[in-house]
This record gives sequence, structure tokens and C-alpha cells, in this order.
Amino acid sequence: MAVGEGHGDKIFYLTAKTITRTVAEQTYGILREGGLHYRTVTLTARDKVCILEERNCNPDACPYAKGHFDRVNDAVYDVITHETAITRDIIVKYAALHNVCPFELSLDISLWCDGIICDYNYVFDPNVRLKRFFADGMSGGYIFLVDEAHNLVDRGRSMYSAAVVKEDFLEARKYVKGIDKGLASALDKCNKDMLEFKRECGDYNVISSVSAFAMHLERAYSMLQKFLDKNRQNPHIDYRERLMEIFLSIRHFLNMHDLLTDKYVIYTEHDSQGQFFVRLFCVDPSDNLNSCIEQGICAVLFSATLLPVRYFKEMLTGKADDMAVYAKSSFDTDMRRIIVGRDVSSRYSRRGDAEYRKIAEYIFAVTDAKRGNYMVFFPSYGFMQSVLKVIYDMTDEGCFPDEFEQSIMCQDSSMNEEGRENFLKAFDNGAGDAVTGFCVMGGIFSEGINLKNEQLIGAVIVGAGLPMVCTEQKLLQEYFDDSGKNGFDYAYVYPGMNKVMQAAGRVIRTEEDRGVIALLDERFLYREYRDIFPREWNNYIAVRKEQAAQTLREFWESV
Repeated sequence: MAVGEGHGDKIFYLTAKTITRTVAEQTYGILREGGLHYRTVTLTARDKVCILEERNCNPDACPYAKGHFDRVNDAVYDVITHETAITRDIIVKYAALHNVCPFELSLDISLWCDGIICDYNYVFDPNVRLKRFFADGMSGGYIFLVDEAHNLVDRGRSMYSAAVVKEDFLEARKYVKGIDKGLASALDKCNKDMLEFKRECGDYNVISSVSAFAMHLERAYSMLQKFLDKNRQNPHIDYRERLMEIFLSIRHFLNMHDLLTDKYVIYTEHDSQGQFFVRLFCVDPSDNLNSCIEQGICAVLFSATLLPVRYFKEMLTGKADDMAVYAKSSFDTDMRRIIVGRDVSSRYSRRGDAEYRKIAEYIFAVTDAKRGNYMVFFPSYGFMQSVLKVIYDMTDEGCFPDEFEQSIMCQDSSMNEEGRENFLKAFDNGAGDAVTGFCVMGGIFSEGINLKNEQLIGAVIVGAGLPMVCTEQKLLQEYFDDSGKNGFDYAYVYPGMNKVMQAAGRVIRTEEDRGVIALLDERFLYREYRDIFPREWNNYIAVRKEQAAQTLREFWESV
């Protein structure tokens, strides 16, 4: 309506995951059926839309890149005169027909579209954002619709943080020392700076400034750029791709150094491979994200889990007076039962076979109350495997029937796209065997999937979803404590509860759905956790292990 009445020129529908892009395409399709005349394009990452088996953008290796600019205008005209819903498949079809690069074709088409469906990166990421719309602070009549906006906090931190690795300077110096002594010397100086940082670093070290290092890095960056340009076609430089990776990491570090404010923490540490790095950690991305939003005329950020809303206002725009709307759920709360296990916990101090057995008994109680498909969400793969082992042992002991163990299917940490699809297909089993999917909270199955009706009738959520303790979580806690806020809530409780709410949201997807949610951790009864509950969760029932099965049976009998 806003665009139709002349209040805006383009709508950018921004998503964090591929599946939500599909939902946006379907929504535009419904509106077109109702009479909307609106051209949209879906932008897909270069690697995913490439027609070649292995992407190589060198015109000598790619027939679609060679002569692309001679043919692309005809391709664009052909698409925009024949298509209104320009999806990935449409892009690939016309790119093959006109022998042009599909990714570049989609970008050119975007100039002629009313709506652009794309990843957050194309608006917010300083390295990827669409220069044809946003370069050099350009603004326009753009409306940003940000789907699943709870994801933008971590994505924003990632986009606006940067790191350089000491070992990269040594590697780059090894490549160029016999060819460009000046560049080798500049890289050596950067390495010596890093060596000084390393000598002062224990487990990790927070430092106040890297200005002197950035000056040396700027010189190395400039000389490396000239070296890469000079040797662009040199067949003897077989390490050019690796040098380009190092060059891009240096460039991003310098660009982020230019953005440094008191909302950054600079620290040094060794990574899991033992490599030493210095990192510019954007603990609060609100200024950077808001500067992007202000290049349009308005933004609507939406999610079912923007709670507490005060926290998300602070992290996403930094503006406490931004309008916020809590939309009441259209689903009947009587069609869903929430139980909270008051005698169970996932705390590290409680972990062991006794607690794992209790969790296993809760899971069995939930799935035994009504036969059907369930998902169980764990804090980590390790925790999941520990509970799974106990279930095997308890089945051998006769505590559970064989059918319970046989119904369990586990998410794999190395699942590819086909594996994910097969996992979800198991829930579309009609009158077949019931499935209990063991998954990891915050993973690929805890949001963005849409299992309706009998495909999923319950979720068990083990633990409060708190992130694992690590350097960056500690730094987040310290930063927000120093800012006068509750650092533990900002670093652990809010992100954890968001994962919990997302996982619970898999259960009720339509007005016809019936389902149960079991929250297994006594901490859910603490006030600081209950205060984050959606309003629709206020009818939860606190239970002990022995009460769970009967409580759920009574619910299923009532619906």
C-alpha cells in the first residue's frame, strides 16, 4: 500500500535463511492473485546460482562471464518484459538462454523491480551490500522488511567484526619474499606487531588500541593490492587465490577499524588451531545497522521472538523510542499445553547419568502420552549423545519399549542439504511409524521449518539455551555490566531464551494444530526467565517427572 500510494519506491524483503525467501515469494504470489501488479526478483548467492559445476569467474574459464556485458542488456530486457515473479529458477533459465552470468543478471534486473527478496547481507554487510543502491551513503525511497529479525543481532556482530591472523602474514611473506622485497618487509613489520601482541596475551587479552598496527597494516595492504594487480595474469603465481583471501581479510579489518567506537572491544587470542589473532569485536551493532536502515525511508523488523523488546531495540537500532507492536497470537491457547519440569536441569553442575536418566524419562512421558511425531531440542550435540546413550541403556534394562528407541532419529552436525530434506521428510509419514527427532537448539531445525497438523505434535526443549561460555560471551557480559546493564542477561539469558522460543514455535503452525511443549529446566520457573515468556505462555503448568505423562494425557483427551 505504501508503494502504491507513492510513499516508497522499492521494498527490500530481507531474510536470514533460504526457506523464508520462499515464503516471501509465495506471499507475493498470493497478492498477485488478488490483483497486485508488482515485479519482484530473488537474489541468490553467487555460488548457489552459478550454472557451472564449480564456479570460476575468470572469463577464460567461464563461457557465461566471457562476453557477458555484450549480451546482458538483451537478457535483462527479455526477463522484465516476460516475467513478474523472478525467482532463482527464472534467473538460471534466462542466463542459460542468453549465455550470461546468472548472478550479475539478477543484480541488473533488481534495478527494474519493485520488490527485492534477498539475504540481510545485501543491505547490511559492508562487503556485500548492493552498491547500486547504497554506495557512498546513497539513500532512496526504500522500505526494508526484515524477517526473523532476532537473527540480525548476531549477524550484525559478525558483519561488523573483523580479525587478522599472525600466521597469515608469515604465509604471505613466504610467497612474495623472492619477488617483492618491499611487500615482504611490510608484511614482516605486521608480523612483528602481532608478535608483540602475542607476548602480552595469556588466555586472551583486551587491548585499548591497534592504531599503530593499523598504520603498518595499511602500508602492507596497499603494496599487496599493487602486487596482485601486477600479477593478475602471471601463470607462475599459483598462490594468488590464497593471497587474495589474506588481502580481503586485511581490507575488512581496516574498514572496521575506521568504524571503531566505544561499542567495540579489541582483543587477542589463540584460536582452536593454535593460530594467534587480533579481533575487532562489535559487541553492539546498533549504530552500524541503523546507519544502513537510514538509507531508506522506513523499516519494519518482525519476528515471533523479539523478546524482550527493549533488548532488541537497543541492539538493532539503538533507539528506545522506536515503535513496537506486540501482535497477539491468532492460535487458541487451549489447543496447546505447556509443561515446565521443576525437578530437572541442564546446568553443568548437574550433568551426569542421574540427570540424563531423568531427562530420558521426561522425553518418554511426553511421547508416550500420545503417539505421533515429536522434536527434542538439546543444548549441544554432546548433550544429545549423552542422553541418547542413556536411552539405549535404559531400553536394554527394560525401562522403555523398543519402539521408543527405534523412533529416534538424530540431527547430524555434518548434514548436507539432502540430509536435511530427508530428515524433514520422515515427519511427513502419514499413518506410518512415529518419529522422535533429536535436534540441537539454535540449529537448522529449530527455526524456519513448517511442519503442520500431524507432522509435528510436540516439542521437548532441554535447557534454557544459554550460549556456551567462551571469550566473546565473557566480553559481552563484561561490556554490558560496565554499561550499567545486567551483562549475564544480555550475553546469555536473552540469546538463550530466544532459541527456546524459536524451538517451541515449531509446534503450532496453523489454527487447526494441537500440540504440547515441554520445557525441561527448573530455571524456566525463575522470574528472570518467566518475564521473557510470550504472553501466550502464561498458562504453563509446572510438573514433576511423575506428573508429566498424566498431565499431557488429560490435555490430549480434552482436545
